[in-house]
Amino acid sequence: MKERLSLMREVCLYLVIFLILFAYLFPLIWQLSTSLKTMDEVFRGFSLIPSKPIWENYTVALRDFNVGAYLLNTMLVAGLITVGQVISCSMAGYAFAKLRFPGRDFIFFLYLGTMMIPATVTLIPSYIIILNLGWMDSLPGLVVPFIFGNAFGTFLIRQFLQSVPKDLEEAAEIDGAGYFVIWARIMIPIAKPALATLAVMTLVSQWNSLVWPLIVTQSDKWKVLSVGLAAFRLFRAIQWNSMMAAVVMASLPMIIILFLAQRFFIQGIQFSGLNR
Repeated sequence: MKERLSLMREVCLYLVIFLILFAYLFPLIWQLSTSLKTMDEVFRGFSLIPSKPIWENYTVALRDFNVGAYLLNTMLVAGLITVGQVISCSMAGYAFAKLRFPGRDFIFFLYLGTMMIPATVTLIPSYIIILNLGWMDSLPGLVVPFIFGNAFGTFLIRQFLQSVPKDLEEAAEIDGAGYFVIWARIMIPIAKPALATLAVMTLVSQWNSLVWPLIVTQSDKWKVLSVGLAAFRLFRAIQWNSMMAAVVMASLPMIIILFLAQRFFIQGIQFSGLNR
């Protein structure tokens, strides 16, 4: 009797997990299905399996809507911001974790306090600065405001580096290594899981960023995918099949990156000190 109850509980548990997983994956399955349908089939009825897959929708999205150029712009902008934040946050995290200077803890907690400020509060001042610098509709205008790190990333790296034994630093100092050498040759290799976590989170955030690119970009030259997809429904009315094809192409790089980096992502969350 107990074995039967245990089996029923296990079956119910897996059923609940399956239903939750299906609820999360259903939008992705639906957009993939819609991207392979004709417009008539899209509105014909509820069906996840296209009667005849139409791959021309992807050709239309690439040729007529310029998705390829938007994708390259997004990769460039998100990549530069990710590299900048990883370098800046690792430097700041190392300084707050290992270096001793007056007011260190006060400055750190003051820096953490900026996480409480909504992004919309700094939106107009940032826009005025970019406008006065002449960086509207340019790559610096998209990248520079976000390239110098953030409070969460600094906190993540700091918590990770606090667990690094001080003996490593002392041995490096005896060998004549300075702060920069210790950071580059000791702290960076040790903090790979935390850095990978920060890189993935930053990349996903910037890949999906909409408000700032929408304000800064005015032409198609530096338009990113999020802005392009928002304007897609105004292109030749609403072509849902081609629009879903563009959405699939926009989602695929992030799915691949998350799949490849999941091991580092889990390690970074586990050992970063957030659970301490």
